[in-house]
Amino acid sequence: MEQLNEIFLENNEDNSSEKIIEKIQKGELNDILTKLCFINKNAIIINYIYFKYLATDQTYSYILMYITKTIDNILLNNSNFIVHLNVKKITLSDIDKHKIFIQNLSLYLNENYPDKLLKCYVHNAPFVFAQILNIISSFIDKETQKKIELVKK
Repeated sequence: MEQLNEIFLENNEDNSSEKIIEKIQKGELNDILTKLCFINKNAIIINYIYFKYLATDQTYSYILMYITKTIDNILLNNSNFIVHLNVKKITLSDIDKHKIFIQNLSLYLNENYPDKLLKCYVHNAPFVFAQILNIISSFIDKETQKKIELVKK
């Protein structure tokens, strides 16, 4: 877990808003998607900062497909998966803006991967994330809620 915190905390120029937007404008979406969501053993690592600049009503289905294909790849060799979610720089307005995507992702995961989530670790959560998690929890079943853990720095 310390290794993941280091990945999430590293000061990488590629993580700057300007660099991400520039890559999107150049059509370098594959590079962005592989930084948004990648595999580490039986875990899927999701970096919100890339989602923030890539996600629109038009790209939601593509992002959902990419995330689920990544999970499918994990499940080829594992009976379950772990999620590490880096939510650094997420705001209440971001949650509101992307609530349809969050609902759809939650429903899709619940329907297509029942009992496959082992644990979901939320890294770099801002102070208000506990309140955000309460809002999101209305879309998540009780058993899954027990699997969500906020990771302190």
